[in-house]
Amino acid sequence: MLFAAPVAGTPRADLVAHVGGLRNSDGQVLCALFDKADAFPDGERALQGGKAKVSKRGATCQFKGLRAGRYAVAVFHDEDSDGEMDTFLGIPTEGFAFSNNAKPSTFGPPSFSAAAFKVDGKIKRKISIRMRYL
Repeated sequence: MLFAAPVAGTPRADLVAHVGGLRNSDGQVLCALFDKADAFPDGERALQGGKAKVSKRGATCQFKGLRAGRYAVAVFHDEDSDGEMDTFLGIPTEGFAFSNNAKPSTFGPPSFSAAAFKVDGKIKRKISIRMRYL
């Protein structure tokens, strides 16, 4: 069996996602990056994830070492810093958002393709995401 070795010098990019529109500066923003539609937006199946500090009703999520390809980001405003999306009767009570500011469907998150964007191997890619509250 043959295995493909990484090509030396293959460019890797970093992604910076600025998240704005938070209703307060409490807690943290949990960030997740996806490269597969069947994993999106399940944070347990994210390619990369992390926490961002909230400052002045905004936060910045960073993802490093990305190959060229299609990605989507999902974030939520964890206002009480408990690491979980709080809900009431299944409806989120904390803010959430997706790359491309993709809107959720009637009964769940947007599709991966609605939130997906390209990373082309440049050193740094920046996107902006606006938090939503129901």
